[in-house]
Amino acid sequence: MLIDEIQINREKNLPLFQRVKASTFYSLLGRASKKMRGITFNYDHKSKIIETIIFFDSKLSEEEEEEMNIANTEVLADIYNEVTYFLLTLEIIPSSEAIVDKRGNWGWVYLRHEYDF
Repeated sequence: MLIDEIQINREKNLPLFQRVKASTFYSLLGRASKKMRGITFNYDHKSKIIETIIFFDSKLSEEEEEEMNIANTEVLADIYNEVTYFLLTLEIIPSSEAIVDKRGNWGWVYLRHEYDF
């Protein structure tokens, strides 16, 4: 997806994008893990579905996965009147594999700096 397409998609839905982003960051306070590599969103305007995709570099413990689900529920509580569905996708991709091209149609809201070793 081109950067211009991401920008247009965000601008059309800027108030919702800003609320989802702020709520996501707030919900991750005290929950974000060192394993977290990136956070991106997909938004389907017609069906009003938002998907939060969080990338990690290794498998999550049950506790970490539960914390991500709790965080997702907190975001949904903030925006439930504006969406029909709010999905959470947790992707495990090792640091040796790039994720920069895996951004959703609302772009990256967090992307960890990756070092070459």
